Amino acid sequence: MGKYLLRRILQMIPVVLGTTLLVYALVFLLPGDPVKAMFGDKPVNEAVAAQIRAEYHLDQPFIIQYLIYLKNALTLDFGNTFAGQPVIDEITRAFPVTIKLGLMAFVFEAIFGVTFGIISGLKKGKWYDTVILIVSLLLISVPTFVTGFVLQYLLGIQWSILPVTAGADPTVLDLLMPAMVLGSVSMAYIIRLTRAEISSNIAEDYVRTARAKGMSNGQVMLRHVLRNSLIPVVTYLGQDIGGLMGGAMITEQIFNIHGIGFLTYQSILKGEANLVVSIVTLLMLIFVVCNLVVDLLYAALDPRIRYA
Repeated sequence: MGKYLLRRILQMIPVVLGTTLLVYALVFLLPGDPVKAMFGDKPVNEAVAAQIRAEYHLDQPFIIQYLIYLKNALTLDFGNTFAGQPVIDEITRAFPVTIKLGLMAFVFEAIFGVTFGIISGLKKGKWYDTVILIVSLLLISVPTFVTGFVLQYLLGIQWSILPVTAGADPTVLDLLMPAMVLGSVSMAYIIRLTRAEISSNIAEDYVRTARAKGMSNGQVMLRHVLRNSLIPVVTYLGQDIGGLMGGAMITEQIFNIHGIGFLTYQSILKGEANLVVSIVTLLMLIFVVCNLVVDLLYAALDPRIRYA
């Protein structure tokens, strides 16, 4: 198990380098001049523009700019934005909002996804199993922004239950609707995954053997069916934490949440390569760490991994 985790950590190094290089290249290839974008419609003094380009190394070739960023990033110096603010300050200001939103979405999808999946798997073929499957299929099929607009209209405007937008400093209540939207698609996948695993495991020989030994139906479900059925669900949930952080961009735009997704979108428009690459690197590290945690949980549930 230790060798496996060490190998996963070492595999992270080329992934980080490759991803940062790709993202930096994409931002570099964006059309327009970021220096002129700073001034908007105002005329730009060429001497001032040249000074700004030299300060941010924009007059250097692409590979030199990337290597400078990489060298500074190794010392946790991610540079400054074009507005003169440290990149790390911008990230730390926006990141807690996205963390709160992502955790709320995670709790929402985990609780409701597993619960409805268990109900659907145990009562396969019943009318509520059909209803759950149809709703989950709709959530998967409908784009996230459509779900967001529908909930805004119903819960926010029509019934006035929840706030329509969150703003710059949102509370838990403000983030409740965005969390539902962000976690809706993943919840639908968890429902179908849990249902499939429950339906499959409940027909296995070891379940019939446990019942033949006199175990109650509740003991069989808790000790055997649920434990084996939740292994792939736990894996999906762990990997989805990083996905929720990255997928928050659309949700934050819909509900005007000033988090990492909102900051990334604004940074792309302004050509802030340092800020964009730093955010992507942070999200990628979160995703990798979540995968490592999932491996540990998987090993706790499956002894075949624990002693590998």
